[in-house]
Amino acid sequence: MHPTNPPARIFILLLCLFAAPFAGISQVIQPCASDEMVALEVAENPRREALRAETEAEIQHILRNQRAGDSPESVVHQIPVVFHIMYYEEQDNISDAQIQSALAILNQDMRRLNPDTANLRAVFKSSAADLEVEFVLAKIGPNGECSNGINRRWDINSLAANNNIKSSLSWPNTKYLNVWVVRGINLSGTPAGTIVLGYSAFPYNGIPGTQDGIVIRHDQLGSVGTAQGERHRTLTHEVGHYLNLFHTFQGGCAFGDQCADTPPVAASSSGCNSNQNTCTVDLPDLPDMIENYMDYSSNQCMNTFTQNQKSRAKAVLTSSQLRGNLASAANLLATGVSGTVNCSPVADFEIANPLLCSGEALTLIDRSSSIGTPIYHWNVLSTTNQVVHHVTTQNPSLTMPDPGIYTVSLTVQASNGSNTLNKPLSVTVRPVAGTSHSPWFIGTMEDELPNASWATTTFADSSYWRRTTAAAQQGQASYLFQNSKLVAGGEVSALVGGPFAYPNTGTLNLRFAHAFARKASNNNDQLKVSVSSNCGETWQLVRIIPAFQLGTAAIVTTPYVPAASEWKYTSVNLAALGLQSAGNLMVKFALKSGGGNNLYLDDVQLSTTLSNEELLAEPVWIQPNPSRSGAILSGAQGEVRVLDLSGRLVWKSYADGDLALPVLPAGSYVLHCAGVSLRWSVL
Repeated sequence: MHPTNPPARIFILLLCLFAAPFAGISQVIQPCASDEMVALEVAENPRREALRAETEAEIQHILRNQRAGDSPESVVHQIPVVFHIMYYEEQDNISDAQIQSALAILNQDMRRLNPDTANLRAVFKSSAADLEVEFVLAKIGPNGECSNGINRRWDINSLAANNNIKSSLSWPNTKYLNVWVVRGINLSGTPAGTIVLGYSAFPYNGIPGTQDGIVIRHDQLGSVGTAQGERHRTLTHEVGHYLNLFHTFQGGCAFGDQCADTPPVAASSSGCNSNQNTCTVDLPDLPDMIENYMDYSSNQCMNTFTQNQKSRAKAVLTSSQLRGNLASAANLLATGVSGTVNCSPVADFEIANPLLCSGEALTLIDRSSSIGTPIYHWNVLSTTNQVVHHVTTQNPSLTMPDPGIYTVSLTVQASNGSNTLNKPLSVTVRPVAGTSHSPWFIGTMEDELPNASWATTTFADSSYWRRTTAAAQQGQASYLFQNSKLVAGGEVSALVGGPFAYPNTGTLNLRFAHAFARKASNNNDQLKVSVSSNCGETWQLVRIIPAFQLGTAAIVTTPYVPAASEWKYTSVNLAALGLQSAGNLMVKFALKSGGGNNLYLDDVQLSTTLSNEELLAEPVWIQPNPSRSGAILSGAQGEVRVLDLSGRLVWKSYADGDLALPVLPAGSYVLHCAGVSLRWSVL
């Protein structure tokens, strides 16, 4: 058995990895990185180990008093908890139901009410314990506002989270257990490709919020949603560390986890091997307790804490230097866990489909917090502030018949006041039949987003796509995707044009200018180009452009701005897609970030299909554009026609290289040469 009261010692921190299947792919899984986080903190601050020793001395002092006759009261300690869902893509923005499922599993495990208690082997039955600890979603936030204990925020750090995620959104750690829910965890010192499931802070006196709490992957929470039906115990394990419980294999057979009733384990367990007995130094010699939540056994094997682990956890919760304030009566009142809740309402909502077509339903999702049964006032307003919809249902679905750009507003009225949230210009409605462009569409990205031709489909930070005048292939501006702000991962937001109306979409060719740079030679960014003929209901991928084809610039480590010579064109023949009877077309550009630099798009054209020879030809361009006089058409061969926007021919000539263009009245014109269409602005 482990010694009951060993001297304080510096514990050896183990890196315990094992290979296991994960999401259908063989990966290296690290179930917990709490020890590794402590090692990082010790490396940054040598006093960190002394703080850990002070914590252990405090716990041993409390335990000695208990053994001397001062037995702990049998009382259930409640702890307020707040979950911060830090999502990157919508799949990461897990439901309230999944959080509630995780909390239910956690509390069942804490109270030994879990449905698999009968699976504990008879030899360990006498040591099994109800920890008498429960976690309750906070009902009052740190500023007295109402809360449901679940916050949601888009955050780039969700892809590779560590303590960096805690500075983005955190509640006082002396009042709440903060749990940050992320897509991925990346700790310094872990091997590349390692999947860390979660980690927790161990308590010590004065621990700052930037080091406290639990970080966990969203697919390790609960048993619904992205958890894929398994009863996950990662949160139970990390809460054990939060209450200063060590791994059962801490220090191997020699040192132990400070709990006499957990048999020593040489190294972390995996799977469910009930015959495993890696240490024989204990008396009597017992098999490894693979059922213990503080090992690395499979979720279906874990089912218990022990009496000694309970004593350590209760010591943490009765110490004012550690976690004692969390479970105090005053804090339970302040966080709304007990007593009468008195708080100010908070209006919050999400827009499920910010880009839609006329006649489709706009879906609004309430995320507000308030007391009792609130009254909801939703307003959808046009750009002239006219109320298009006013409804009072909680989660409305509103038909949007008219194209335009709209602001959404929600006011929540409750017994303790009201609160309003506005999301200006957050919804774009396009004509379902498309907008006609005669004779073809040329987008020079001159207008701010969103506009009559372009919008973004995003639930994230819309500033990632924006208009910029720092670079342009045609006109004065282009659209910039600020990829330099991202880390490698998913797709934050797509740029969508259309729908554009054409009598025969099957004869179209898509041509666009782009500029891009990598930050490092191994960047694997991809620009994915898709089209839709049913107003975005489904999309057809037509081209993937990898990083080495996407740009012409050398590696650039600072935010990239292209030179005039660094633009290149890509053409995509749409004739073979079977869209001849569609009548309209939408185009979508989405960059899958691979660690590279900024992307610029300009001069998007939909015109008649080019021949293979024309697709290989050098691009045709106008310099300068816009112009007053002296404009030159470069790279042209054959007949050149200039039309006004009504399609009327205003000038015609023939070119064999550079061609001087005529002086015309101010306005916008379309120049057509060898199947290439250019928009020409005359000032």
